[in-house]
Amino acid sequence: MFICCNTKPKQEKSQKNTSSTANSEVESIKQSKCEEQMHKEPVQETTNKSLNVDLTQKNKKHSEIQNIVNRIKAYREEGKLNLSIDIEKSFVTSLIEEDLPTIYFVEFRWAVNYTTFLERRIQELPKKINNTKLLTQENAQKELIIIKSEKDSQLLPGVQPDRHYVLLNERSWTFIHLLYGGGPKIMIEMEKPVMSPDIINDGQTNITSHTANTTKISFEPLIDIAKLEDNNMEDSEKSPYTNTTRRSNPQKTNSIKIQPKLYELPYVGLQNPKYYCYMNSALQCLLSIRELNDSLLKQPKQQNKKFTMAYQDLLRLVQNSIPGSAISVEKLQTMCLNKFKYSQQQDAHEFLLYLLSEIQQELVGKNKYQKEEFPNAQEAWDVYKTRNPDIITNLFAGQIASKSHCLKCKEISEGFDPILDLNLPLSKYYIPREFKIQDCLQTYFKEEQINDAWKCDKCQFVNNSVLRKTQITQTPKYLILHLKRFTQFPKSQKITDEVAYPEILDIKEFCAENVEFTKYALKGVISHMGQLNGGHYVAYAQRQYSWYHFDDKIVTKDKNNQHLSDKGAYIIFYEQL
Repeated sequence: MFICCNTKPKQEKSQKNTSSTANSEVESIKQSKCEEQMHKEPVQETTNKSLNVDLTQKNKKHSEIQNIVNRIKAYREEGKLNLSIDIEKSFVTSLIEEDLPTIYFVEFRWAVNYTTFLERRIQELPKKINNTKLLTQENAQKELIIIKSEKDSQLLPGVQPDRHYVLLNERSWTFIHLLYGGGPKIMIEMEKPVMSPDIINDGQTNITSHTANTTKISFEPLIDIAKLEDNNMEDSEKSPYTNTTRRSNPQKTNSIKIQPKLYELPYVGLQNPKYYCYMNSALQCLLSIRELNDSLLKQPKQQNKKFTMAYQDLLRLVQNSIPGSAISVEKLQTMCLNKFKYSQQQDAHEFLLYLLSEIQQELVGKNKYQKEEFPNAQEAWDVYKTRNPDIITNLFAGQIASKSHCLKCKEISEGFDPILDLNLPLSKYYIPREFKIQDCLQTYFKEEQINDAWKCDKCQFVNNSVLRKTQITQTPKYLILHLKRFTQFPKSQKITDEVAYPEILDIKEFCAENVEFTKYALKGVISHMGQLNGGHYVAYAQRQYSWYHFDDKIVTKDKNNQHLSDKGAYIIFYEQL
């Protein structure tokens, strides 16, 4: 409650002045309440906005899961079981790996059977989840069970993790429950914040002695369903009441590890021994993407993943650095010498795509696939995602569709291509002018006539020219816009005209009708100063919820919001809302 400092309690006066005193006090109280309400309203408005944002995010995530479930069911009905399994396995694995509390129970035998199905060792679809095996008879018919203690009376006595149940996070549970149904829903109560890190591993249960505040701490995934072993099935079938004289082999029980959650890396500069500003600027923008950093840190170290390991080493170095200090990126610099000579000026966009592509190849392998024709954009996207179940694809990949019109049969042929960025053209004018990012997007996606031979997929007629239009059919989590400032034709030059870009960008007009999430917020900017053969890169990115200007080893807070209007903007990062 807000108290106005100017409103002081009046001293009690004689009865003669009672009326005037009362009136005065009434006016004072009214003024106090008015001022108090003025204080309260902005707080209430801020709270409501925060709640609306949280609700929107939750609905968006649930919609994403529901869409995947619908697609899996549709592919099953079409007889495309292998494709549906590929999508399901890839998606549920990504959900399990999310850094969320594991608080939802799944009966162990069902989990084992589910894993066996995903590994294609059985063809029969899993039945409904049956968690009643974990509950006492009087609780088995309830729809929701809240577990409040390690020896909750609602559970059967003797129920143990990794023998009778596994724990999943909320999104994993939501996915399998929507797909297979069943229940009841059994979850650990989450109320009180943990004040200090704990590791609970009492050999009997995975329920912590503290409940957890998920906004301040993180849980590691308790168990990966895809790695459950069949040899545990016998134990899961035994009744918790069963007494046995045979001592079972000791098993390692996964514990819930509670540790402080690092939402943002500290802001640090990157040393530049010569011409490495192109690398430093790109890295500073990537370091602001928490999902990328969290996922790569969890990757096991393998000698054949040299770029992934180098980025991991950089992340750990940044984590342990003092804010405002400068560190070396020598390992990455050395690894890129074959591609980017240290004695020459290099391109930040080329390096950015090179690094992302190298990490992606290390995570999924260098697989070559024959070109395929797909009946629609969704199936093309599903196949691409199952072949590339990595964090680079999850965060940066999108899809565009190209529609070509045949002059003979008048039919439209569609082709689908994955993208990691959009290369937006700029036109050179003799008189400098200001572009808008929307103008660049409209130029990129406008229908154009291509004077080149093209064979129609429908009638096989060879067109000497073709009308072609592109549109976005899958939007990425992070949208990278590359402004093509450097041209080689008709002559080598840099286009220095200013391009205005908004803090909130909506690309709905460039997307197919069924694309839902088209709004983005500004996440980072790489800017180039100078000319074609001599210049310098800087970056704007967020750390600790504030914007900073990164100029190699020098880092300054962007107090004047220069990131919203930098005239040399070259690469712009947007995050999906």
